[in-house]
Amino acid sequence: MMKRNLLLLALLTLSAVVLVVRLAPREDSVSGSSTDSLLLPLIAEKVNEVDRVEIVTAGDTLVATMLKTGGEWRLQQMDSYHADWPKLKTLLAELAQARVVEAKTDKPEYYARLGVENVSEENAASVLVKLGFGDQQSGVLIGNRAQGRQGQYVRLQGEAASALVDRQFDVPTETIDWAESRIVDINSSEVAEVEIIHPSGERILVMRISADQTDFDLAGLPEGREIKSSWAVNSLGSVFSLLDMETVRSTTGVDWNDAVKLRMLMFSGVEILADLVESGDEYMLRLQASHPAANVVGKEDGVSPEQEAIEKQAAEDVGKVVEGINNRTAGWAYGISKSKFDAMVKKPEDLLKPLESS
Repeated sequence: MMKRNLLLLALLTLSAVVLVVRLAPREDSVSGSSTDSLLLPLIAEKVNEVDRVEIVTAGDTLVATMLKTGGEWRLQQMDSYHADWPKLKTLLAELAQARVVEAKTDKPEYYARLGVENVSEENAASVLVKLGFGDQQSGVLIGNRAQGRQGQYVRLQGEAASALVDRQFDVPTETIDWAESRIVDINSSEVAEVEIIHPSGERILVMRISADQTDFDLAGLPEGREIKSSWAVNSLGSVFSLLDMETVRSTTGVDWNDAVKLRMLMFSGVEILADLVESGDEYMLRLQASHPAANVVGKEDGVSPEQEAIEKQAAEDVGKVVEGINNRTAGWAYGISKSKFDAMVKKPEDLLKPLESS
């Protein structure tokens, strides 16, 4: 009988413990919060009207202010240079579509576990994204990504409750990462000529007659000298391939008097002229595109109307390429990497085998 009573008492105690555990609220949960609802319903409805976005990190550090002006997004922290619209568009779309999966803590002492602290805190892990249109504004604190499941923790600015949403966000915390970093991207297969002219008069010209020609030829090879390698010569055709900036500012703030000149001619007829200078510890470049051949299209004798129409259409297509480059680069001086800069300012001796000492 004694053993039976002890067993019954143990079972009753265990049941009570389980009941207490079930009834006790979790530290990181908020009772009564709705799930499977849009995180930012107003932004979901008005996302195309958003005309300003701010990115703020720990210590209330304003990383990026992007404003939509004349249908184009500009980054104020970089002299109103072009913002990275694809990246920004993705962030806006993800925020507009984000849905709450699970309500989380509304207690400030637990915010750090989810990375949704106020950005006024010096060591906050969160990133505040502020979205505005007209006189309305919404802010959301982006926290840690969930472990072992899809989603990310967030908290609306000014709200106590946090939540887990059904997607993850790419929110860079460096200003440069919100700028359109690509200057130009020209594959070497499109390049017919590259010419480099130094203020001293030293000059390099490499060329190909057609795109089918594998290697570039070095014009004016000195008698008795040999090129260092085909790769050394061919590398000049890639100087504008995947060319990204490290910084940008107005061209008026740079002294271009002793600039190295670079000219690239593409088989399409597009010509790009660039100036390159060292400015302090930066390697600066400015460029401009043109289409010289467009001036003679349709002026040759004996050209049939059909051929003339084809040439005019080709000229128009190339003109759009030129316009696109100039609209993006006109008036801007770009800081580029030293390796890219060095590749653009080579001298003849850099392409030749050393002279044998006698």
